[in-house]
Amino acid sequence: MSWMQKLHATYEVCAENKAFTNPPQTDNEKETPALMPVSHISQKAHIHVILDGQGIFRDAELLPPQKQVVIPATEDSASRSGQIPPPHPLADKIRYCAKDYAGAKNKFFDSYAALLAAWCESPYGHPKARAVQAYISRGTLVKDLIDKGILHADDTGALINKAPADKTDSIFKRLDGKIKDQGDAFVVWSVQTPGDKEPHAWKDKSLQEAWVRYDASQNRQKPMLCMVEGKEAFIIGKHPRNIRKPGDGAKLISSNDDTGFTFRGRFVAPEEACSVGYEASHKAHNALRWLIARQGYRNRKGDQAVVAWTEKGLELPNPVSWPPPEGFDWSLDEDTGPGVTITEPATAHKDVGQSFSRSVAKALRGYRANLAATEGIAILALDSASRGRLSVTFYREQMAGDYLDKLEQWQKDLAWNLPFKIEDSNDGNKVKVRAVFTERAPLPETIARVAHGWRIDDKLLKTTVERLLPCIVDGAPIPRDLVENCVRRACNRASLKRWQWDTVLGTACALYKGFYARHPQLEKRRIYAMALDRNRTTRDYLYGRLLAVAEYAERSALDKSGEKRPTNAERLMQRFADNPCATWLTLTKQMSPYMQRLQGYEPSPYKRIKRELQEINDKCEDIDDFTSAKRLDGEFLLGYYCQLADFYTKREAIIAQEGERQ
Repeated sequence: MSWMQKLHATYEVCAENKAFTNPPQTDNEKETPALMPVSHISQKAHIHVILDGQGIFRDAELLPPQKQVVIPATEDSASRSGQIPPPHPLADKIRYCAKDYAGAKNKFFDSYAALLAAWCESPYGHPKARAVQAYISRGTLVKDLIDKGILHADDTGALINKAPADKTDSIFKRLDGKIKDQGDAFVVWSVQTPGDKEPHAWKDKSLQEAWVRYDASQNRQKPMLCMVEGKEAFIIGKHPRNIRKPGDGAKLISSNDDTGFTFRGRFVAPEEACSVGYEASHKAHNALRWLIARQGYRNRKGDQAVVAWTEKGLELPNPVSWPPPEGFDWSLDEDTGPGVTITEPATAHKDVGQSFSRSVAKALRGYRANLAATEGIAILALDSASRGRLSVTFYREQMAGDYLDKLEQWQKDLAWNLPFKIEDSNDGNKVKVRAVFTERAPLPETIARVAHGWRIDDKLLKTTVERLLPCIVDGAPIPRDLVENCVRRACNRASLKRWQWDTVLGTACALYKGFYARHPQLEKRRIYAMALDRNRTTRDYLYGRLLAVAEYAERSALDKSGEKRPTNAERLMQRFADNPCATWLTLTKQMSPYMQRLQGYEPSPYKRIKRELQEINDKCEDIDDFTSAKRLDGEFLLGYYCQLADFYTKREAIIAQEGERQ
């Protein structure tokens, strides 16, 4: 229960901050998440109905798509399901709120009207709720909405299930599902009275407080020990859902196995296994829902969620999505841009490692300034095994200083030149997407796709992200199978498109570099630079440099003659990794005519290429090892990448220098 205690404590602290409970509700045209009060849920709304203080209809309008509002809810309605789900007490679907709805009104409207009347007649009733009760009792909601053009009916007055041809923006576009039943449209209310500064019922704090007091008064159970707060409280039987996103039906705590193998044969009643107070459960779930929406990571389907937070609600970099792959503005150092276009390999600098370290430290400086080193933080990951069950797959509590240190170390250990996409506006009309390189660690999702393929199974993708979480948060070694898979994929260059190849090669280099930076055996740890290391004499690194020389020589000759085709080095990369010595003899013969062709151009990189070949050959100390048929490991990719980047970095200067000498 430590994660629930942490969430409950977070709610208690953050609920005192109005910036969290009532933030400005527009943020880049999206709803800004708010920390909801107890006994409330977040709901996507479609129709806004405006009344006066006596419950007289004034107006109605369609709300913007994906409009989220905070509404009162009961314990049953917050987790409602089944053929006749329990009603919400104020805002709900047309089928509940409309007495004149043509469907099974007795099953829905009557229960909704009874719940609303019980609230209004209690000592905790609210004027806005009474205005809504007065209006719905007249039974004209559907008629009023048809008259306003919000709902659509046929000639007999029955609601239709298909949008009219002349209605481009209608309620049908707001509804989910293939069958568009207008009875599923969700209605929220405004009540306009003189002197009332907040007519919207879903924003009125006094209405929210009135419902919380009424809902608390309905608990008639005997108090039990709450495992979260450590004191006696009214125990909740049905815990909230909609945790990761609106419409999410999975629950963290559930006990509906009351027949057959009841509670796995260990307990008679659910409270014996887990007794959580009503308020404690709502506060913890509301805090988690708010944190995920505000600063959490969700995969594309939304099944997996990861969030890091402090009790004070201060923002933290997310372990699996920092830095963001698009739009982040921290660069190699303070004076350079984020990188170069993908048309050439990324540039290399002698001090690229030191510059990147300064860049990461600068990017995290803002977080460190707002957080004390001893500030407690929590990292939690969620995943659903089924549509109704949600599990905590990872949970850690750390000091803020330790967490940021681990995150910084992850970036440093796995930093490599990786491509990412940015958008360039073209005269304000057409947006052009281009790719640039920048130094950073690959995101866990990128690692998963490189290791297992772009069309990776969702379950395998989530499992891989979970496996990498301890590597980021705890500084654990990187799984060797992921490194080997990425290296294998990078060697199979012929099967990859250009944009895939750049990502696969960079990710493979990053993982190999990071694996040996934190190898489980201290004596085997190695530190690789992101720039060319001319002092490294290992067989794999030198063979990688040779492959880069062969590719650069042929590519330079092809560019001079205007030919565009894969080089022999690119085509034979897989064979080169499996049998480097024999393949290098083949590449040497194939490279000879291109070297001769380069001698006929001015200026030419011919002499530079010859010098690089001579330098590499001079460093081959163990001839028997160099000529063996042993397969290359991932280190050859680092030598290949760094040598090729070094060629392109200095190409213009070298060509100019060679031209002057000749």
